[in-house]
Amino acid sequence: MGSVVPPYGSLSFLLVFPLCRHFGLDQPGPALLPLILSMMAAYTASWCELRQRIGLNPMVDEVVAWCNGSGGMSPGRVILLAGLCRAAWQAVLYAVCFGLIFALLTRLSEHHAVPALSAVTWSALYVAALLGAVLSLRTRQAYAVLVGTLGALALLIWGGN
Repeated sequence: MGSVVPPYGSLSFLLVFPLCRHFGLDQPGPALLPLILSMMAAYTASWCELRQRIGLNPMVDEVVAWCNGSGGMSPGRVILLAGLCRAAWQAVLYAVCFGLIFALLTRLSEHHAVPALSAVTWSALYVAALLGAVLSLRTRQAYAVLVGTLGALALLIWGGN
């Protein structure tokens, strides 16, 4: 089943923007934590999409049977079912990821423990955003390298403050 939904980098944006807006994270340093957590959510979405594709593979046999005239399901019905399934799990995944990150940021805000990371600049975040092309590869190694690098950078900066 082909994908007509934007890449999962957009999931990061859909999570980061409202979180930063709600918590007033309008500087690059404090916005880094929600960005990193959102990228991990994007990786989770990519993993779930792969599992869904594997789960939908038997529907190909249904379409082949329909094309041969021996029952099965029409291509339109398969696309509708796959689309509804995908929309449902994406909505649930978004709600769960948003809720978890929101709860973490709420807890950190209550204790005034949101990392300031004043050494992080907008330029650094823009460079990190350019790595979205790497994330579009949807490989475990690309996500691991990016999240690991940003996490190590955040820890080094946070530890230095």
